[in-house]
Amino acid sequence: MEMVKKLVYYPEKCSGCRICMLECVLNHNGAINYSRSRIRIREDKEKVLQVAEVCVQCEESPCIDACPENALSKDGLGRIVIDKEKCILCGSCANSCPYHGITLDKEGKELLICDLCGGDPACAKWCPTGAMTYQEVTDENLEEVKTQRGKMVEAWKSIYSILK
Repeated sequence: MEMVKKLVYYPEKCSGCRICMLECVLNHNGAINYSRSRIRIREDKEKVLQVAEVCVQCEESPCIDACPENALSKDGLGRIVIDKEKCILCGSCANSCPYHGITLDKEGKELLICDLCGGDPACAKWCPTGAMTYQEVTDENLEEVKTQRGKMVEAWKSIYSILK
């Protein structure tokens, strides 16, 4: 396996502080507007369980397959890239993502997805608890990365069932 770095989230370490969201919007927009964040933190009503919703550059990339206009692709860093000329903002990609890593902005004019801040993700750099990391994925740690992704999905399902 070639050296690849990916976001890896550890839900058990997340305090729900939302510094990742703050750094994301400041890095991309230069202003605090959480609705423009490419990462979102969801939590249950008692604020006991938190989970990040963010693109983790998964190998399967169901979002690419779900797009009826072939507007999504992967670049050399493994990021999902949206061709804005082709994208019709239908939301099929967002609905297909098990990590809830793609969202439509509040105005319905743009898909928001993690671009890894060009290879130096602010969310991982500033996370005070180490819940969000940007780390090499190798043959040796691939199973651990997949385990953490499974924990993300399970945490999200738990929160969603509590919020219903």
